[in-house]
Amino acid sequence: MNLNVLRYIIEVERSRSITGAAKQLFISQPNLSRDIRELEEEIGFTVFTRSSRGVIPTEKGREFLVLAKKAVKQYQALENYCSREEKDNISLHICVPRASYITCTFTAFLKKYAKGRQLSVNYNETGTLDAICQVSDRTASLAVIRYPDRYEKTLLPLLRLRELSYETICKFELTVIMSDRHPLAKASVLTPDLLSQAIEVVCDDTALSTYLHEAPDTEHNENSIHIHERGSQFDILTGVPGTFMFVSPVPDSVLSGYHLVQKKYQGPPKKMTDLLIYPEDYRPSRAESLFLEMLKEAVPK
Repeated sequence: MNLNVLRYIIEVERSRSITGAAKQLFISQPNLSRDIRELEEEIGFTVFTRSSRGVIPTEKGREFLVLAKKAVKQYQALENYCSREEKDNISLHICVPRASYITCTFTAFLKKYAKGRQLSVNYNETGTLDAICQVSDRTASLAVIRYPDRYEKTLLPLLRLRELSYETICKFELTVIMSDRHPLAKASVLTPDLLSQAIEVVCDDTALSTYLHEAPDTEHNENSIHIHERGSQFDILTGVPGTFMFVSPVPDSVLSGYHLVQKKYQGPPKKMTDLLIYPEDYRPSRAESLFLEMLKEAVPK
């Protein structure tokens, strides 16, 4: 039994006219007549009869309309309840790479929308393979994953195999950040030779390359510090002289806050993609839609 048809017959009773009800409902009169006829065939009795006073309910029709009005009212109450719950609460579970532009967007999102609302939020900075697994088993609703462009031919079939949809958030080349007190801080561009004597801070994500049987990026300085948590990178860059790091473009607010500078790299390009992934049957909540809208506006240019 179609809820819309229940709404139709309630309007027919109010209008006492199929033609008048059709105009109010913005549907054609023949289609409305057909819908009522199919409903009457389904329930086994006539809901309306025609008279000199217009279309009026039969005795059984009146009883049916009372129940139909209750059903529609209860459904509207349920819709309002769900709408209110989403409005008053923010529920968001997302996996993301270690990226400053995403973190800044997430902070701005909470600042704008979290006040006065109950929060159920899980913001998980993790590797690409772990993010894929969490979205596949629906531990997370959606994720932004990061990978070198050369992985794309093997990665995208994996996503399709796991029944995940995807869309590109941004494509970019890794840039270099370092302390504004670094000896190379005033260089206009950085070459491999210039960086060869500096200390590279590396935050590896080797699980994906191993899983895809792809060669990992081995073009790191011999003089390097490997970390596994992004939270330590800024402390190292500002506190350990001569350190630098390849990262996605960093917002100016982060650079100034940590006294860092961002430089172009004039060497073999390190091309990357940030990809939004989600289950094929995924429908974003209001909170997720708002966050994604802000994220797409904040992508590195």
